Amino acid sequence: MMTAASQGVVRTARHEDLRAVLAIHAEHNAGHPISILTSERQAETWRRMMATHDLTVYVAEVGVELVGTATALVMPNVTYDCAPTVFLEAVVVTPRHRRQGIARAIVQRVLADANAAGCNRVQLLSHKRHATDGAHRLYTSLGFEAEAEGFRLYLQAAPRSHLASGRDHAVGTT
Repeated sequence: MMTAASQGVVRTARHEDLRAVLAIHAEHNAGHPISILTSERQAETWRRMMATHDLTVYVAEVGVELVGTATALVMPNVTYDCAPTVFLEAVVVTPRHRRQGIARAIVQRVLADANAAGCNRVQLLSHKRHATDGAHRLYTSLGFEAEAEGFRLYLQAAPRSHLASGRDHAVGTT
């Protein structure tokens, strides 16, 4: 479990965390190449993410190493008495740090921040392949309910590695 005793902490990402976040995704997607050599496109996207007021990238740190990440977007909403909705995406922990409470700590931080922001709900998609690896059990243990059918439409071609493996187009999609 990720506790103060284990020196783990969940914090918001900083500009200098891009390479470490890319490395987390690369390790998570072993066999599906993701460059950790920062491209200009990745750097520009990261700058946009860091500058987007309602978007937060969370990272989990153990010692000085970043070992987990997730991204949350708060979307204003005119329904539900104008309470915003949080979309939680790409909850990823490096394989060697799984089953230690890191993903739980990240999601709990997102939930606390969403509650503090007056959000009505948190939406999270988790791929069917995660039904047997513990991710779905984690989400239900935190109060999430599988109550909707998710749909995706890719507007750009998926990378060959994802097409061949049947994996999602989005890097680290949960």
